[in-house]
Amino acid sequence: MTDALSSDPAVQLRAAVQALRAPQAAKRAPAPVSSVYGRAAAAVPDDAHPPAGRSVLQARLRSVETSALLPGTTLALLVVPSAKVAADLSASCAQLVKGGAVVVVLGPDLPRAVSDRSRPLTVPLRSDDSLSEEWGLLACGPVRRVAFLARREDDDRWRWLVTRDQVAVQRAGTAILERVPFLRLRVPVLASSQTAT
Repeated sequence: MTDALSSDPAVQLRAAVQALRAPQAAKRAPAPVSSVYGRAAAAVPDDAHPPAGRSVLQARLRSVETSALLPGTTLALLVVPSAKVAADLSASCAQLVKGGAVVVVLGPDLPRAVSDRSRPLTVPLRSDDSLSEEWGLLACGPVRRVAFLARREDDDRWRWLVTRDQVAVQRAGTAILERVPFLRLRVPVLASSQTAT
């Protein structure tokens, strides 16, 4: 009877489809290893700072958050080092969306919510993605770019930078967007008057 079932084309097709859908680590694409902080720091080494504690960096993040909230931000990318986004930062993300920006939040164990662009999009990071050890906020638009980026050195110390350099923010934004190709987003092109300066 087993032989009869195994020769049934419908059973074979079902087994083949199940094999394709089954998660198999061997077939999974490797996790991204590009460092967002590293790409930006390579472009602007003078903007990089020695490691500091999280409490010190909150003020740096807030200054970039304030810049992001100014008119003209069309894309904001937030990388959080935990599964929870602070309430005030979450409110800022909602304000950005209300102002017409696309906001993408990535972090470990975040819920996946990518279908409704009338709210911030959230994407969980894979546990083996190097970005899970980074923290950042990038705000981009046709006339302005700014970024706060940090990479964990140990439990509560982070190498960090704040930059408005066009190349550094472009590189960092591209490294983040590599994690979410299905969203089909790009770092906005700068207006020609900005690129000439």
